[in-house]
Amino acid sequence: MKLTSILFATAFVISCALAHDHDHEHKHEHAHEHDHDHEHHERGVEISDAAAELIGLKTAKVEMRRIESAVGFYGRVMSDPRALRRKSLPLAGFVAWRIGAPCEIHPGDEVLRLVSPDAATAYGELATLETRLDAVNKSGAKNASLAAELAAKRIAYAAMTNALVAVDAGRGEFSLRATVRGRVNEQLVASGVFAERGTDILKMTEAKPPVVFALVPFSDARGLADGAKARVGERTGTMRVDRTRTDGLVGVWIAYDGSGKGAFAIPGESVYVTVEADKAEKPVACVPSSAVFRDGVTPSVFVRDEHDADRFVVKPVVPGRSAAGWTAVTGLDEHDEVVSRGVYELRHALPAVGGEKKSAGHFHADGTFHAGEDHE
Repeated sequence: MKLTSILFATAFVISCALAHDHDHEHKHEHAHEHDHDHEHHERGVEISDAAAELIGLKTAKVEMRRIESAVGFYGRVMSDPRALRRKSLPLAGFVAWRIGAPCEIHPGDEVLRLVSPDAATAYGELATLETRLDAVNKSGAKNASLAAELAAKRIAYAAMTNALVAVDAGRGEFSLRATVRGRVNEQLVASGVFAERGTDILKMTEAKPPVVFALVPFSDARGLADGAKARVGERTGTMRVDRTRTDGLVGVWIAYDGSGKGAFAIPGESVYVTVEADKAEKPVACVPSSAVFRDGVTPSVFVRDEHDADRFVVKPVVPGRSAAGWTAVTGLDEHDEVVSRGVYELRHALPAVGGEKKSAGHFHADGTFHAGEDHE
């Protein structure tokens, strides 16, 4: 009887242990499958700020665009031709400069002093008429013609000296001050020289944002019109279209309108311009075409992880029509931020599906990737 009890107890313990091991193994397999599924849906790459800067990583927000009617072309950033100015002398006189070109000027800065014999004479005549009229009024008499002459002289003197600030009116000395911000490039007369009214005295460039100029084939410019909005990167501008050319090209000027971050770019740079020609078209979600790649056979993009700003996860999309450097996609939210530059490098760092190990590799100076160690 004792032997039977011992055997029964031993069998019960072994049975419990086997059941515990089986339950533990089942839980472990379930957790592993759960982790595997999570990794599959959240495959991504974590990248430091230094590495992102090294590969030139850039991102772009999903934008609502009219992709069907979009027109795209390249243009060159240049100084606004309207910013180039010549300043003429508003009154004849002797010039004495208060600046030395080249130099920056701001509204209110004194540019030059002017001593005008004509203004001094006109002021003397005006003072004489005022004295005469004052004497007539004190005597109790009336002199309508004298009053009219004085009024006419005052108007003429105000018009003569309108653009100047009086320093010593009796001597005919005035100050010419800047009305805009800019840069004086060249002074066209020397100090001490007598210059007539209307003489060009300086060349300057007013502080205006640069503009974009492009030559567009006539066939591509049919939807372009004066006053229409154009996009240059993250900025927008207003178009002016020149259709007077006879070489089959249309000149397009785009002036920055203050929308977006800063002006267009540095003069001399080449930029890509996008114009939505049909405002009646319904906007659709779009990403830069460079953001779309194939993960295996699945069109995908790298999206910034909403829980980790340094991590980008793979998200499948359904691409649509492409135009002007943008591609319509479905499968993204409006707030998503995708990688537009650096996709090539992130793809090489991306873990394989199923957690398989990738063979080590290296990048050459020309940007090509090779598996294996670099033996050079």
